[in-house]
Amino acid sequence: MFDRLRRLMDSVFGAVLGGACYGSWATFANWSAGAPHALRIGVTHFAMSTGLTLSGVMIMNRLFALSRAPRLGAALAFGGSMAFTYALLIGVHALIGTPHILLTLAPGFVPTLSFCTLYSLLLLREARTGQQAAPASDEIDDEAAPVVR
Repeated sequence: MFDRLRRLMDSVFGAVLGGACYGSWATFANWSAGAPHALRIGVTHFAMSTGLTLSGVMIMNRLFALSRAPRLGAALAFGGSMAFTYALLIGVHALIGTPHILLTLAPGFVPTLSFCTLYSLLLLREARTGQQAAPASDEIDDEAAPVVR
């Protein structure tokens, strides 16, 4: 079950679907700025959401791998991904002149928080399962010692 959830979170389909939803919302939330500007905001947000979803998984995997301790890796993956995501979103929306940045980003906060939390926990669970499955190095030496003697 967790493997299926992780594959869906990693998929291009999931990223495009999420990007389309958030891009549509961004267009609607900024419609008062005029149709051409609102559409540009929506398309930009679609591209960022899709790209962030696809690259966010890669970023989280790399940040997780920076630590030898799985718990610290999960914390790095979560914190780094959230910081990168919102720094990019707020920065680009400020550059393109989005009039309602907070309103534009508000509906995506809980799903982004959930995504980063769940994915970090999936990485942690996977690391812990891998540690339990692999025998400790001294267990291997003890098993091999009688054969060598």
